[in-house]
Amino acid sequence: MKWHYFLHLVGWAGPLIGLQWTVGWKIFRRNLRAVLVPPLVATVFFTVCDSVAVRSGIWRFDPAQILGLLVGTLPVEEMLFFLLTSLLVTQSLILLLPAGYRHPPR
Repeated sequence: MKWHYFLHLVGWAGPLIGLQWTVGWKIFRRNLRAVLVPPLVATVFFTVCDSVAVRSGIWRFDPAQILGLLVGTLPVEEMLFFLLTSLLVTQSLILLLPAGYRHPPR
């Protein structure tokens, strides 16, 4: 099933990200740069590292489990994994920070 990896990603991360935004949308809106920049940086870093690992033969992706849309040697699902995971961590940290360390909601 070509959608296997993608559906698992969206299935576990989507509801959690939705819950975080439901609870903390005012905080996230006021701290949007802090919400978006770290996950983007982490996604680029881990994408580069993962590309090196795939090219070195450390691991590979089963073509039957991915959509087949590649950026270099990586399936887009792998980059989406890095983005969603980093986003979950960043959003959790922002929600749990004491109010004095973030922009307050309006």
